[in-house]
Amino acid sequence: MAGARCPPPDRPLSVLVVDDEPDVATYLAAVLERNGHVVHTAQNAAEGFAIVKKLRPDVACIDIVMPEETGVALFRRIRADEEVGDMPVVFITALKPEMTAPQDGLIDRPIPEAEEYVEKPPNAEAFVAAVERAARSRRAQK
Repeated sequence: MAGARCPPPDRPLSVLVVDDEPDVATYLAAVLERNGHVVHTAQNAAEGFAIVKKLRPDVACIDIVMPEETGVALFRRIRADEEVGDMPVVFITALKPEMTAPQDGLIDRPIPEAEEYVEKPPNAEAFVAAVERAARSRRAQK
């Protein structure tokens, strides 16, 4: 993929957090910043995709259940884009990846395979570890 970047291990990660719940986005951003990473936030999928295209963060952390455009739809947009399609993605969700039955039409099913999944409410240490693992998985592929 043309615009793919792989951060060196000695610099902070650039991380995008996309969540329609401001308190969750603020919490996740603070956790990542306390661990030395640079964080950008978006409140919806459209804003998130614009940031992905403009800033090309090292990792995108995406809530699955969001109004208007779901996190699954955003994930598919990222994967379909030639410039950013190999960006590591961490899903943030109360849903399990193996769930396949529609639930009130809130999300696109089945949930696709991302580099990592973090359950809500997220544990700070587990969340940071998942983001860093996702970034390392991209480094290993390069």
